[in-house]
Amino acid sequence: MQLLKQIAEHEVWEIWRQVEGHSSLLFRTDIRDRLPNNLIWHLCEVQEEDIDRFYIISSDDWADISEGSFLVANVTRRIDLPSSNQDTQQIAQDIAGKIAYMKSGGQLDTRLIVITDSTSLYGPFTLIEGNKRAVAFTRMNVLVGSSVFVGYSPCVVDCIFKMGTHPIFY
Repeated sequence: MQLLKQIAEHEVWEIWRQVEGHSSLLFRTDIRDRLPNNLIWHLCEVQEEDIDRFYIISSDDWADISEGSFLVANVTRRIDLPSSNQDTQQIAQDIAGKIAYMKSGGQLDTRLIVITDSTSLYGPFTLIEGNKRAVAFTRMNVLVGSSVFVGYSPCVVDCIFKMGTHPIFY
């Protein structure tokens, strides 16, 4: 990640609120309330080497399509494969819709939100917002060079979203 600038947390939440179309300031507390309180937020530019360090916020619905790795790169490679798993079918359909929208000239907000415990912003990076867009952007080769919000804290290592070698969402 190339660091562009440090930003205030309220700026990150405001963009997220707008992207998801929430009117309440209490949106997505299921995720936000579980994050470390000491996150330092940056706006960064994604570099080519970062792609293989992007993880989807893991939940059961992403297990099949990611082969249990929760890596964005794995999902990107697997979205066109046939599957009998209903979650995989729905996720692949949603991502395909985003790709079709982009191919027709539509613009999606590229400011994904990730967290890391890496002081150097080397990753791994756990997506907390923009999982399907991240896969679509990777497939369309537009993730590299995009600006994303990166929240850093040494406490991310203990965060419920990042356990072991990949993030876990309960």
